[in-house]
Amino acid sequence: MINRISSALIKITVSIVILFFLFRNIRFPVFWKTVVSVDLFLVAAVILFFICIQAVSAFRWSIILEKDVKIPYPRLFSIYFIGMFFNNFLPTIVGGDVIKGYYLYRSSGRGDVSAASVFMDRYSGFSALILITSLALIPGYAAIRGTGLPAAFALLIGGFLLSSLIIWVGSLHGWAIDILSKVRFYGINKKIDTFYNVLMGYKKQTRIIIKAFLCSLFVQGGVIIAYYMLSRGIGMEVRPGYFFLYIPLTTAISMLPISLSGLGVREGAFVFLFSKVGATQEQALTLSLMWFAITAVVSIIGGIEYLRMGGRKAAAAERL
Repeated sequence: MINRISSALIKITVSIVILFFLFRNIRFPVFWKTVVSVDLFLVAAVILFFICIQAVSAFRWSIILEKDVKIPYPRLFSIYFIGMFFNNFLPTIVGGDVIKGYYLYRSSGRGDVSAASVFMDRYSGFSALILITSLALIPGYAAIRGTGLPAAFALLIGGFLLSSLIIWVGSLHGWAIDILSKVRFYGINKKIDTFYNVLMGYKKQTRIIIKAFLCSLFVQGGVIIAYYMLSRGIGMEVRPGYFFLYIPLTTAISMLPISLSGLGVREGAFVFLFSKVGATQEQALTLSLMWFAITAVVSIIGGIEYLRMGGRKAAAAERL
């Protein structure tokens, strides 16, 4: 518990420090003018659109689960949003993916299936993100040539491909397991092996993989379009292609477990990237903070579902 609290405090501190320097280097009156100029009807439309995107994400999860268990979609919808709630409001104490896996385990009684399905859900989404980035790089490389960004994209795409090879190619996976076998911590080797056996069952499920990937393309593409809609609402004049190039990169950067829900890290990346392609620093910062606010508002649905399903008391009762 002490380690978790320390980790949370460190991440909160990182977010505060980065945001402090960002706000210190912008023109606050201009920033505030940008914030108050936002069309609230546009924000409401983006919120509704984002809820639809998350509903498709929950549907993708139901597709992935078809192989092993049958869980009603309304139940998965609730669990998915509960995971979002924990990601946004308690990200440093209990990760949203852990919560999703736990609630699915309560419904299915299959811990291995729960873990594998949560992983596949994330993996499918990130695969779509990498594809979008790779395609956007074809016309967009000329715009970033001569900067340090090609190396960042190479690291992102190369790291994903290498990880994928280790996961899906038997010989490489065996090599990785041999390394992990030297780690003996709370039976982690046996748990990884059980999880991997379930995960490998998806290699023969071509239909499921394709359907889930198509959902992921809609989800990731929809998020990028939503960002672009918001950017137009605050007067940003940045070409759509840059959003398909930069949003995947900023998403990956914000996943680094060094801050509170990526807060601060994501905003710094937005200011650095979009201020180079026509946006002001104030606009870039406003866009990133608006998106954080929208995801937080939408994830309140998960908080409501968490309370409706009994919250901590229900979880404790089921463990007795």
